[in-house]
Order: sequence, then structure tokens, then C-alpha cells
Amino acid sequence: MLKIIYYVESGTNNIPVKTYLDAIKKDSDKAKVMANIFYVSEKDGKAGNFISKNMRGYDFSEIRVKISKNLHRIIYCIWQDDYLVLLHAFSKKEGEETPKKELVIAQEKYLDFKNNFTLHI
Repeated sequence: MLKIIYYVESGTNNIPVKTYLDAIKKDSDKAKVMANIFYVSEKDGKAGNFISKNMRGYDFSEIRVKISKNLHRIIYCIWQDDYLVLLHAFSKKEGEETPKKELVIAQEKYLDFKNNFTLHI
């Protein structure tokens, strides 16, 4: 089981995925997203394409949660084989391709994390 940590934007106290999760209005929807995050953690980041998908050409993957016609996406990476790092989150409509701008944002956060991360225990 991987330990779950949130990416914090460098030089700020902003935690983008936590902010995204806190904004989900229905508790049952938030619980479903969190359950999928925990499931991916339990499976060491390899939960199968229905829940988790590697983003081709990138060093991160996405957790996929479908609620009605809304698709929640949580971008994550595995760090030091011990941590599931939640980098970015967004929603999209069913049938839409992942917006390129979301991948650019996720890549920026991944690189910021990779270059600046220090684990404080």
C-alpha cells in the first residue's frame, strides 16, 4: 500500500487536489472519489484501466471516477516506490478527450514536485 500525499505548489500553501476535493458538493460523490484514490493506493498505483490509466508520454497516471455524466480525474505519480502523490484534479464531460491544457498543468506540477519536493516527517 502506498502512502498518499498531496502536491503543494512551491512557495505557497496551495494544495490543488485537496481544494478540488473540498469543492465537490455531494458527500457521496466525494466519498466515491476518495474510495478510488484509496483503492489505487492499495494496488500500488496499478488498479487497471477502468480506475487508473497511465497517461501515454507522461510520467504520471490518472485516477478515473465516473459520477453520472461527470468524469473526475485525479492526476498522480508514484514517488520512491512508497508514495502516491496527488498532483492535479479536474473534471470533464463524458466523451471528451482529456483537455491538453490539463495535461500541461499536470506536467508543470509534476516537474515542480520532482525538482522541489522534500519529505518532512
